[in-house]
Amino acid sequence: MRTSPQRTTSRIGSGENDSSRSTLLRRNASKRKAWLILGVLALLMAVTPASWAQFNSNQPTVNMNAVLGESLTVTASPGTVNFALATSGPAIGSAPIAITTAWALGSGRTSVNLIAYFTTASALTDGAGHNIPPANVSGSVNGSAFTPFFTIGPFSVLRVFSQAVSAGRYNSSRNDSLNLKIDTTGLGLPVGTYTGVLNIQALAL
Repeated sequence: MRTSPQRTTSRIGSGENDSSRSTLLRRNASKRKAWLILGVLALLMAVTPASWAQFNSNQPTVNMNAVLGESLTVTASPGTVNFALATSGPAIGSAPIAITTAWALGSGRTSVNLIAYFTTASALTDGAGHNIPPANVSGSVNGSAFTPFFTIGPFSVLRVFSQAVSAGRYNSSRNDSLNLKIDTTGLGLPVGTYTGVLNIQALAL
């Protein structure tokens, strides 16, 4: 009578182990099935025909329009040049004028020219009828010899430079200096302050 419970207990324990092993087998089987499905999907992707691998849309286009307009600019400094005039003789300006010319031109252009000029019959005046004519003003370009202004119609002009432009030079710049001199010889000017305006301009031809 005392041994029966032991046998019964033994049989119950064996049944629990069988159930656990069954559950574990089912879980392992489910995992193997999941991995199998993933493997098959990966294989299908690897062997999919090229005609299925890419599907292209239509191709809209976008027009591009970029404009580089012509430009021609000149800067000059200082804005004022002072002279200590001689009663009769030459006087050099207080500082050379530093000039920068920059351009962006069309391919039909052939040259860039820079001129300095006066627009009046008198280069400088005291406002009381006493004048210094343009012929008595000269300029030295980049350290060269002083050259007098020459008259073209109503203007008195000094050419600073003339530079040819061609492929590779349509968009460029250059620096120049212009020193000025006033010669009062023979003018017999009274004392006073004489003022005038020198224009500097670039032209593209």
